[in-house]
Order: sequence, then C-alpha cells, then structure tokens
Amino acid sequence: MAQVGSNQSQYKTSRTLTDAHKRQIEILQVMAEHISVQGQSRQFEISELCTISTIKDEKEMTRFLLILEGQKLVSPYPEGNFTSSRWILTKEGSKAIRMFTRPTVQ
Repeated sequence: MAQVGSNQSQYKTSRTLTDAHKRQIEILQVMAEHISVQGQSRQFEISELCTISTIKDEKEMTRFLLILEGQKLVSPYPEGNFTSSRWILTKEGSKAIRMFTRPTVQ
C-alpha cells in the first residue's frame, strides 16, 4: 500500500535563479540591447554573441540558444535550420526580456 504523506515535503519550490537561467536571461538581454535601429530583429552570429556576452564558448552558447528556442524566445535563421550559426530574438523573447527587466512595484 502506498504511503500517503505531505506533498510539501516532496515538492519544495525554489525561487532562486540558477546560473543556467541567469545565462539565458543574459543572452536575451544582449540580443535585445543590440536590436537594429528600426526595431526589427537582427541576425546574430554565435561568435558575435560570444564576443558581447560573458559566455565565451560557442558550444555552450549554442546549447543555451537551443534551450531558448525550445521556449520560443529565439529562433535560428533561417527558421528551422538548427545548424545555422545565425539566430534572432523572437517577439516572445522581446516580451520576456521586457518583463524581466522592468521594475517591480512593491
């Protein structure tokens, strides 16, 4: 017979951001800060993102971009080409980074 216990002890919620989450937010911020003057998404080379962020390893950058793509926050260019070295910030990504960077009212 299964033991019934408190769900609170099994599932603890953590409100701290991991280093991986912080790096993903950093990538979104870098891309948002360097959008073209017309406000259109511009293409970023992976090597360029490594140069202007704290993530210097292209494989690690690619891994984070793929994670962000799974959340629909960035997209390879051309769309669907996951071997591309060019990536763009999506509209959802722009909205997400605005949400992260806007001041909170307490």
